[in-house]
Amino acid sequence: MQANVAFEPPQATAPLDAIIVGGGPAGLAAAKYLADAGRSALVLEKRPVLGGKLSSWRDRDGDILETGLHSFFGGYETVHALLRDVGIAHHVLWQPHTLTFAMPPGFSQRVGPQAAFEEFHFIDAPSPFNGIGAVLNARYVFNAWEKLLFATGTLPILLGDHRYAERQDDITYADWHRKRGMSEHMLQTFFAPMALALNFTPADAISAEAMLRVMAYFASSRDASRAGFLDGPPNERLIEPIAEHVRERGVRIESTARVAELLFSDGRCTGVRTSDGRTFEAEHVILATPVHDAAKLLPPEMLRDPLVYGVGRLTSSPVINGHFWFDRPISAHTNLIFGAGTLLPVHADLGQASPGYGWRNKSFLEVCIAPADDLMMLDDDAVIVRVLADLTRLYPLATKQTLVKAKLVRVPKSVYRASPGAERLRPGARTPVANLFLAGCYTNHRFPASIEGAMRSARAAVDGILARPRARA
Repeated sequence: MQANVAFEPPQATAPLDAIIVGGGPAGLAAAKYLADAGRSALVLEKRPVLGGKLSSWRDRDGDILETGLHSFFGGYETVHALLRDVGIAHHVLWQPHTLTFAMPPGFSQRVGPQAAFEEFHFIDAPSPFNGIGAVLNARYVFNAWEKLLFATGTLPILLGDHRYAERQDDITYADWHRKRGMSEHMLQTFFAPMALALNFTPADAISAEAMLRVMAYFASSRDASRAGFLDGPPNERLIEPIAEHVRERGVRIESTARVAELLFSDGRCTGVRTSDGRTFEAEHVILATPVHDAAKLLPPEMLRDPLVYGVGRLTSSPVINGHFWFDRPISAHTNLIFGAGTLLPVHADLGQASPGYGWRNKSFLEVCIAPADDLMMLDDDAVIVRVLADLTRLYPLATKQTLVKAKLVRVPKSVYRASPGAERLRPGARTPVANLFLAGCYTNHRFPASIEGAMRSARAAVDGILARPRARA
């Protein structure tokens, strides 16, 4: 006799809360914030490796290659809070609170036959007085008159007048600098390499607002401008730990999953279709891609909407990240170094500053090579020759004889190009479609394009999701 078995209808599966397109810092941070809120998420990354602009991998020799040189400033409040939550804050190795500017021989009348290194040591005082003290102690970059001009010229920024900064988006930083009466020598020595390090854009082509926002950030708190490096490559110390953290909380991550199309129905974004024909559906979609990819995925009619029209108008800066391994120490500096009058506006000796890069007691220089617009047309050997020549000007021991190897990573479209007028083009997290959100360092979160900006944008996008009524299962 057959026992009676009660029929149980299949359980309805709760809809996925969010699909996140992009597995860079913004996408992974969004996944973390959603998981913290008890929401389900799927991350789709088009490349084989996660990390976006923070990605890294190893070459055949086991040496590390990165998409870019990355430092973690003290003012990155969102970043450091996330690192603490994930339990990886100890991977940031804090350097002395110093900004170092390198000038090749003969760069100006104040630099003799040898390269000069100006170190701005921030004093133990509340902001912005700690930075003012650093400027007053400068030897090469500013003379006494230039220090006075700097103080008066930047007064609105030092006082925290953000509306003043926003009104300067129509002119270049170089024009603003000259209008404020500051010296040409100061522009070329101090601010020109800073502009290239910030946005890979020369001072005479970058929006004044973009530069002033950075200056305001540096003056915002005591340790805002103090830099740290990871104690190893980003994918091992930061990206994979965050990915594992969210996987443990139920987030699914797929790499080599290129999203080819956003799907819409009845005024909603219902999901995405990947280039291999798979379809994924969710209650919300976060587009956490670079701006040029977002412009391809958003429908043309949507790009005419005032909320997101800037996505289709912003352009991106090209950059080349150089990796130079030497058989001995060629530099005595372990902090970020800004190189005036060179093709290396910002670089660092990670071999000496970060033990996890495996080049102990020797120099491994990672170099941001910019502006790279014209260099993109040259082959790697030609670029390496030019960069090594500039390295030798700064570090006489950096020669062909001491160079073990050099490799380049080219990023034709990196961060959004902060040309005059670009700041007002940066969109917010919202789009004309209520359940579709934008995230990425190009969005307008009142912060420069950076790791911090990317994670701030993720917070804004997730806050938008959490503010909406939750769908029923």
